[in-house]
Amino acid sequence: MKMKKSWIGVVAAATLLLAACSSGDTASTEDTAAPAESSAEEVVEEAVVDEGASGGVEPLNIHIVAAKTGIISPFDIQPAEAFTMAIDEINAAGGIAGQQATVTWTDTKSDPALTTQIAEEAVAAGANIIVTTCDFDFAAPAATVAQANNIPALSLCLGDRKGTDLVTIGPMSLSPSPGNAFKGSAAAEFAFEDKGWTKAYVLQDDLLEYTKSLGAYFKGRFTELGGEVIGEDVFTGNEQLDPAANVTRARDAAKDADVIIVPSVVPAATTMIKAIRDAGIDTPIMMPGGAVDGTLVTGAIPDISEFYSLPFACMPAYCEGDPNPQVKVFADAFKAKTGIDPYLSYAVLSYELGKALKAAVEQAGATDGPSIIKAFETLPPTDYLTGPIAWSETCHHTTGRQQRVVEYQNGKGKFVTLITPDKIAAVDPGNPCEAAQSS
Repeated sequence: MKMKKSWIGVVAAATLLLAACSSGDTASTEDTAAPAESSAEEVVEEAVVDEGASGGVEPLNIHIVAAKTGIISPFDIQPAEAFTMAIDEINAAGGIAGQQATVTWTDTKSDPALTTQIAEEAVAAGANIIVTTCDFDFAAPAATVAQANNIPALSLCLGDRKGTDLVTIGPMSLSPSPGNAFKGSAAAEFAFEDKGWTKAYVLQDDLLEYTKSLGAYFKGRFTELGGEVIGEDVFTGNEQLDPAANVTRARDAAKDADVIIVPSVVPAATTMIKAIRDAGIDTPIMMPGGAVDGTLVTGAIPDISEFYSLPFACMPAYCEGDPNPQVKVFADAFKAKTGIDPYLSYAVLSYELGKALKAAVEQAGATDGPSIIKAFETLPPTDYLTGPIAWSETCHHTTGRQQRVVEYQNGKGKFVTLITPDKIAAVDPGNPCEAAQSS
């Protein structure tokens, strides 16, 4: 496992200054007329300059098709706000190729059928970018509509490879996340090589493709390294979760485990973890990703200890020690804009996505979907906030990202290390995202 403890990303703090934005769902733009005393010649000259600045690029009409309410909303709200924050900053600095972008966000209510309808309405309204939810299961309906209309479907942060393999949805779908192949493999290497845990008990949430693939990649890499999965159990992390039976089984089955792996999402994960601790099981617990992290965990289990998570940043509201000082600059700016601290790390991904969208459109010099996606695939590795990231022509997850590990003791999170897995587990042979991350 490649480990680096002193890396600091380079992002100008000025890019994080807040821009004025409207109070509604649509980012405001203000047309500036030529002064009345300007001559016709001056107005013509100004128009020529503006046309040259835009390079023929049309203004982006961005429609966020994500949840403000319902089960997936904890993973959509702040990422959508951070994406909008990035676009506001871009607009305030002159726009994308000289054009002001607009953003409209319609609540999907975590309803896949409604998501399809909203995406179709966005297409009818002239959207040339559709931003989808953080989870593959909930993003797929909107991404499918976008793909059918050759419109980029940019997810706020989805992690399952089905959303980025260029096959399941198609080439228009893209995410700023490094994906579960990367995260699960990184977690396994940290567990086995850094912590010396050789026996794992896996308590698998089967609610989402995200949770299932995250567990699969952890197990795949852990056993490749020589670790042993000494037991497994399954639960469905919905709102009706009763953890009693799983915890009863775990009391005996996990007694020899060095670590309990819980690939899940909140709030079900915190319900399960609290029940494990209440049963007197003090074995270390690890979530091999970033969906069980932050104040969504510490708020539910204030004294949580011996818990490990792999977020994308160590956010200062609940965690100390992130090696990149720009993470705090971002968090402060986000709170100034929204009034709330980031409660998970996913907001950094969508903020970076907004910045990368500008770079892609300006590199493409066009706003048609295939041109934008091709530009994303060929952007040079760039440090927007948390480290150099890039996309590829074979996988639309990011590559080059370094994963944080955070340890929680007595309700406090602390940065442990940055890791990049030496190898991606061979779970889905032939999947292009496995190959892209491995290289």
